[in-house]
Amino acid sequence: MRRKDVALFMIVGTGINSHDEGGRLLAQKMYSTINKIYPNYVVFFASEKSKKIIPYIEELFKQDNDEFILDEDYQIVPIEAIDDFNTCFEVFESKIWEFDNDLTKEYQIIMDYTSGTKTMSAAMACCGMFYKKDLISVGGDRSRGEVSMGTEIINYQNLYKIYDRLAIMNIRRYFNANNFMQCIDVLEKIIDTSFHKDSFLNICKSYYSWDNMDFESAYKYLTKADLSHFEFIEIREKLKKNLAALGIMNNSRSENLKNCYILASLINNSIRKAEQYKYDDAIARLYRSFELIAQVQLSKYDIISSDVDLEILSKKNISPEFIEYLKKSEDEGKIKIGLINDFLLLNELGDKLGKYFVQNESKIKNLTRKRNNSILAHGLESQSKEDFEQFLEIVQDLARKMDKGMNKFLNETKFAKFDLIFDL
Repeated sequence: MRRKDVALFMIVGTGINSHDEGGRLLAQKMYSTINKIYPNYVVFFASEKSKKIIPYIEELFKQDNDEFILDEDYQIVPIEAIDDFNTCFEVFESKIWEFDNDLTKEYQIIMDYTSGTKTMSAAMACCGMFYKKDLISVGGDRSRGEVSMGTEIINYQNLYKIYDRLAIMNIRRYFNANNFMQCIDVLEKIIDTSFHKDSFLNICKSYYSWDNMDFESAYKYLTKADLSHFEFIEIREKLKKNLAALGIMNNSRSENLKNCYILASLINNSIRKAEQYKYDDAIARLYRSFELIAQVQLSKYDIISSDVDLEILSKKNISPEFIEYLKKSEDEGKIKIGLINDFLLLNELGDKLGKYFVQNESKIKNLTRKRNNSILAHGLESQSKEDFEQFLEIVQDLARKMDKGMNKFLNETKFAKFDLIFDL
């Protein structure tokens, strides 16, 4: 692999008390740093006053029988607002962009923030950290206050902990936005061993699986997470509720209870999709929730909508006319009925969900018609936020009528969110 050219960025101060002797001393220290780094090119960031130091550096090169030529070996970038952080940052940033986008050479940028005003140093350190450039400072014997000549040591700043902290902040933001694969990708790159990465990974993998309705994998991953770690203090109680809900979905002997939690998961899944402005996805999940409500309610009468037993209907005193109507749905020797007929059958049974459907039939059929015209169903139309909210209201009403504990199920299957102090 071809070695990158090294570009050394240096901020230039004025030297101790701005005297000529102080300026020459600063020049010697900067010259020492340049020799230690041995860059291909140097960028000096200097005020009108501090750029007078640079000729002293040229002299030191000549004394060593070397040359240091303006524009060929170095350049001077003027920076006058030396005590304005934003101005300093933007000047450094513009040079990073310039060198990073140089099509003729590939540069490794090293940023020396030792000299200059405190504001310049802070701005360069922040800029270097933000763009992940190598940051150095010059240390040494400070028994006399300043670093003594001949004792200089180049300190490369290892910023992995800071980068990890920024990554963690991003992860929390991705987590709240339900982008769990992004969380997993970023988590894999964190190297700080004090951060409980494995537990966080298992939480993200659990939510990713749950979002894809893989309840078994979701339960398996969440049981592996140690929720006692301090990173999860904000979401610990919600995660415990989630774990209990997943346990019921995977292990409960009550089919009705399982189905209620699965239905709640589907509804919450649709809400998460709507939060991402994926209204077609969201409505597709609501439609499946709508179907599931009818199927679960019919199962209480020992009726399976994908294989309706006509003898059971006769025993339930369903009218012969309605049974004949359902026979039209026979397919491969089985009576298979869809969503509308599920609810009409519930109405024939005198069920409260069937009555609700009939009372709101026009509105519901309009919503299902829109869903059928969706690009994710049988048409090419896109669904709106208003379409989703109207459909959600109907589904939630039916779900609560199906089981009085539905609010509890919805709460326990809702994903946790971090309290973000600020958003990046």
